[in-house]
This record gives sequence, C-alpha cells and structure tokens, in this order.
Amino acid sequence: MFSCSGNLATMACGLPYAVAAAVAHPHRQIVAFVGDGGLTMLLGELATCVKYDLDVKIIVIKNNTLGQIKWEQMVFLGNPEYVCDLQPIDFATVARGFGVKSYTIEDPAPCAETLRQALAAPGPALVEAIVDPNEPPMPPKVTLKEATHLAESLARSTPAAGEIAKTIAANTARELV
Repeated sequence: MFSCSGNLATMACGLPYAVAAAVAHPHRQIVAFVGDGGLTMLLGELATCVKYDLDVKIIVIKNNTLGQIKWEQMVFLGNPEYVCDLQPIDFATVARGFGVKSYTIEDPAPCAETLRQALAAPGPALVEAIVDPNEPPMPPKVTLKEATHLAESLARSTPAAGEIAKTIAANTARELV
C-alpha cells in the first residue's frame, strides 16, 4: 500500500504516516521516503519509533534545501529560487542520538548494499541519502512553458544558476548518446 500527501507540497507528513502505518500493521515493514525539510519539522517522531520499536525505515533525501518549493518557484512560476536553503543537519548522527540505527549514502556505488542493510536491521532505521541540490527533478516530458520558466528563473539570478545549467546540459548530453 502507498500513501502520499498529493501535489500540495504538504510538509512533514511522511514520518507520521509511517508511524501510523506501523501502529496499524505491526507485523509489516514500513518504508518512508522523506525530504530533509519535512523530517526537520518532526524529528521528535524518531523517539516514537524507538519507544514502540516500530519497524519503520526512513530514507531521507538530503539536499539542504526545500527542493519541491525551489523547483516549483523556478519551473512553474519562472521566478528565481528564493529562501529555500536549509541549515545542514547530520540526520544519521541525530538518529543515532534517538537510538535509531542509521546509515549515510554519499556515493551511489554502495547504495544498494546500504539499503539492504537498513531494510534488514530490526526496528527503526534511517538512511541519509545525500543528493545534489542542483539536480532538477525533471519529469519524463517537459513542456515548452516549463522549459521557458526554468530558463527565465536561471536568468533572473537564481542562486547556483550556473551549476544547475551545467547539470541540465550534462544530463541532456547523456540522453542524446
């Protein structure tokens, strides 16, 4: 089964959804994919997972930014990114402080093995997956309007505009090969 907040940019619901699912279905493993902004808002729920020994596995997509908001500003509105940076948090260390088994992925090479270990760990576990904040979450098809808005936002002083443009160019070149 799958639950999602929809396309409303609801923040911080992933971990509480996972806790509720684990309480409702105590013999099932629950996996929550959450962003670093949302997890920051409800870090205390890690204590709930430990207290009740919930089999919740948390995958934190860490890019130190409110990623969905950042890309909505740029692609849907054509505006430069504005006030989306987060204070960097070492989620693996914080999770260990709560008593949660934790892992960090900084390089994609060991990703599969790290995920296997986390999923096999008894009780709650957290995987901090560090990702590039300048990697656009591009849909399979980009409309002309979306591409135009992105170009406008980059031209209007979006922080890291050069890095974002390089990433897009490199991804486009890989797809053409």
